[in-house]
Amino acid sequence: MTSAATVAAEQGKPVMTRAAKGKHVTNRADTIAAEVGERVIPVSHVDEREAELRAGPLAARLPHPHSAEGRNLRRWLVQVMVAEALVEDEAITLGLVTEASAVEPVEEDGAAFGLVTEASAVGLAWVGEGSRSGRLTLAAALRTGGVVAAVTASMPLARKLRGTVTAWVRVPEEEVRAYYDRNLDRFTRPEVRHVSHAGGASLGPVRLGELTGPLETAIFSAGEGDVVGPIEGPGGPWTVRVDRVEPGGRRPYEEVRAGIASELTAVAVEQTFAGWLERRYAEKVRLRSGFEHPADPNHADATHRH
Repeated sequence: MTSAATVAAEQGKPVMTRAAKGKHVTNRADTIAAEVGERVIPVSHVDEREAELRAGPLAARLPHPHSAEGRNLRRWLVQVMVAEALVEDEAITLGLVTEASAVEPVEEDGAAFGLVTEASAVGLAWVGEGSRSGRLTLAAALRTGGVVAAVTASMPLARKLRGTVTAWVRVPEEEVRAYYDRNLDRFTRPEVRHVSHAGGASLGPVRLGELTGPLETAIFSAGEGDVVGPIEGPGGPWTVRVDRVEPGGRRPYEEVRAGIASELTAVAVEQTFAGWLERRYAEKVRLRSGFEHPADPNHADATHRH
């Protein structure tokens, strides 16, 4: 169904968009980058986000604004802004937040738009306790996509929403056990021997495989407190004392099960949330010409085609 905001925008009429701190912003159709449900993302706010990036510490690494790469950077910014707005809308729908009540219309002045960021609640009243700070990692970006990973890391509300819509996620016991059986090297401790020069200076811990030849064989054949040498080693003969032995061995499944389950559940939660958000995106998001997804092969600056 076409929204009233969309019809008005396409007719060139002013449209009202939910904005930061409970305000509304007036825009025209040719200034809209994307629509997320009933709200629009003005081009002016894409400009502001880009200006923030180009004034930041990584400015020198960014592509020229008038190049194809620079235009695709703006497309990526729109993807982030769309995801932020989508998170906010879904959180409101699920009752995780409530909108501020007194919302006075204002003309667009570039001051605000209804997106939640780490710095502000943007017109929303929190319901329940807050989330812990997120951290963007390459592994998370590869698992869920860079936009979802970035938004989840930067928005407490996104993490709260993720927790709500993935509360049912559980990893079956057989998957936890199978992971353990496939990765026994992760749960096997090497034997460690703490050694020192015969004169007393510590050489620190030594693990099997870190030395070679007769010197390693002698150290790992000796008992705790034994002195071995002189034996030829790197740089000449060595005489060392084995001060302490930390036995190696495999940690039993029961000892590591909880940690494995937690790790696998975290990955499953990330992927489930990314899939859920992708479905909401397909239902609610409409991108305007010039702000297509960067990977869309149909726009003029596409660099990946089949």
